[in-house]
Amino acid sequence: MSVLWTEKYFPHGEEEFIGNSEIVEKSLEWAGQWNSGAKSPPLLLWGQTGSGKTALAYLIAKKFGWEIVELNSSDLRSKDAIEKVVGAASQNASFFGKKRLILIDEVDALTRTDRGGASAIASVIKESQNPIVLTAIDIFENKSVSALRFICKAFEFKKINYISLANRLGEILALEGVEFDADAIKELAKNSSGDMRSCLLDLQTLSFGGRVAPADVSALSSRERQQKVFSVMKSIFKGTDFGEVRSMRSKADLDNGLLFMWIDENIPRQYQNPGDVAAAFERLSRADIFNGRIYRRQHWGFLRYSTELAAEGVALAKVNVSHDFVMYQFPGLLSMLSKTSSARSMRKELGLKVGKVTHTSSAKVVSADLPYLRDIFQNDRDAAVHMCALFGLEEKELAFLLQSSADTKKVQSILADGQELREKNARPKHEFAHSLSGLEAQPEGKPGDTDSGLGQEDQKGKQTRLY
Repeated sequence: MSVLWTEKYFPHGEEEFIGNSEIVEKSLEWAGQWNSGAKSPPLLLWGQTGSGKTALAYLIAKKFGWEIVELNSSDLRSKDAIEKVVGAASQNASFFGKKRLILIDEVDALTRTDRGGASAIASVIKESQNPIVLTAIDIFENKSVSALRFICKAFEFKKINYISLANRLGEILALEGVEFDADAIKELAKNSSGDMRSCLLDLQTLSFGGRVAPADVSALSSRERQQKVFSVMKSIFKGTDFGEVRSMRSKADLDNGLLFMWIDENIPRQYQNPGDVAAAFERLSRADIFNGRIYRRQHWGFLRYSTELAAEGVALAKVNVSHDFVMYQFPGLLSMLSKTSSARSMRKELGLKVGKVTHTSSAKVVSADLPYLRDIFQNDRDAAVHMCALFGLEEKELAFLLQSSADTKKVQSILADGQELREKNARPKHEFAHSLSGLEAQPEGKPGDTDSGLGQEDQKGKQTRLY
């Protein structure tokens, strides 16, 4: 199962937190006061998406061993819901008697259809027996939310410096063993506009090719990062309003095929009720049927049915909303393709090289000939040397056929002998190709014979073939 880099490289300590170090220090002091038994006003963390607000809340909970209860404001639009859910969590300790950190995410979205929610939150946090952290993008857009800053400690998260982002991205690629161009990483960091989360998601996508180059970064579309894939997933799996889910999906510049795979991967992670899972997959399958009709008939009018069934249809498939926190996973299909990308690329390169010499299509070489070539290379050293010279194989290609590491003695020995034979033998390539294709070779001792031994007859008088 693929792990998202946003999860894999989540900061384990304040030293790994990128940007806004002063806010991190003050927030940890605030948490230390709660941990020692002294109450302190809630934290209100606001600023652009991906700057680390939610990550800081999880870092605090991890550092002090607190249980974290995450609540999304889209599920808490009324006074009754606030008092029932938030109120209960804020008054009770965890099962083991530890404090609970109450995280109310995207509180600025609370008042879009406000029915007393903001005032209820203000009342609850004043009486809370547990620490509370609220996050928002803009606290001044709405007066109700803006008023919360007077009863909270409000900290504005600034945009992360692109140099700091680029340095961290380089460290991650080094840990993953992925080659990269320093200018490409800097460009990616600049394009992210300080959004660490989206920057990591883009980096993981680009790393599938085995190297991050400037051309790859340029190929990424310049898009608004206000609504990213996590926000869309949360809207779909926790939303209950058709219009709101549709609005969130339309605001996100996310490819429909990619959105489809994200939903398919995460339905069983978010929905626990078997009936909800079945209903969600039934609607996703109906969306796939419309996709098939689009491809067959080229009737793109069906796209509106496909996207709405996949997103809004799956959202409304659930009976009850789960408030459990779920770390949404990267689509497994893309993960599988990324793991095999280097092998598929190597097969393609070998197919082109062998096909050029043997006058065969690269596809046929890959599908029909490579298994035999691999068997020959592993069991007949002389033939391996001859074909290494014939096809002009490189170190990595030879290692692939031998199913070995490039730095092994066997690979290096065959490669050296092949290069020596290639330099020594002046025989034209097309004659080698004829011998490989089974054409009659000259008997031993006749003009044109070489030290390679290709085309010699065995003791029974039968023509020897390499494959």
